[in-house]
Amino acid sequence: MNEKPLVWLHGEVKTPPLSTAARIETGYLLRQLQMGLKLSLPHSRPMPSIGSRCHELRVNDEYKTWRIIYRVDSDAIVILEVFEKKSQKTSKGVIENCKRRIRRFETQHRNINMNTTKKKRLEEKGWKIGSAEEFLNLSPEEAVYVELKLLLSKNLHTTRRQKRITQHQLARLIKSSQSRVAKMEAGDPSVSLDLLVRSLLMLGTSRKTLARMLA
Repeated sequence: MNEKPLVWLHGEVKTPPLSTAARIETGYLLRQLQMGLKLSLPHSRPMPSIGSRCHELRVNDEYKTWRIIYRVDSDAIVILEVFEKKSQKTSKGVIENCKRRIRRFETQHRNINMNTTKKKRLEEKGWKIGSAEEFLNLSPEEAVYVELKLLLSKNLHTTRRQKRITQHQLARLIKSSQSRVAKMEAGDPSVSLDLLVRSLLMLGTSRKTLARMLA
């Protein structure tokens, strides 16, 4: 599977000072976007006031609420703005900054696929092209944690379908709810590694198979 890189304007769009927990959650959500998954509320919502394919990622930290405005392109996730949410309505300044960066990106984009040539051109114009790990300054341990949750969520969905077990049936096995199982398979950041591993074991996944997943 070809994953989309993150693209942001270096020097203008900056990494928010998130706590460890919020940084991991944001990394998880950005990785899902890179993999082509569509996010919805409560984690993301469309922002038509900025433009088509533009969305707002919502991150609740310990004492602050952050917003990351992004646009989903065919070959990249373009991060347009990062700001602390202090009012219910998004400010005109934020909206105008996002629109300005979209115009700049499209001018320098030239509809070229995200290959070496395009990357070089964008970088020469001040754009940074990288990963969620780079954008959020994740530590190696945090990056591994994020990838581990993605892997277990994907394997849970695959294993359940292979065994022809419904989400309701799995919920009864782990003494939880169908909605919780749906969140587990969708990779909701609120789901713990412990619950993912326990659910796979309840589906009959052997320790050996689980070890191979984690290898």
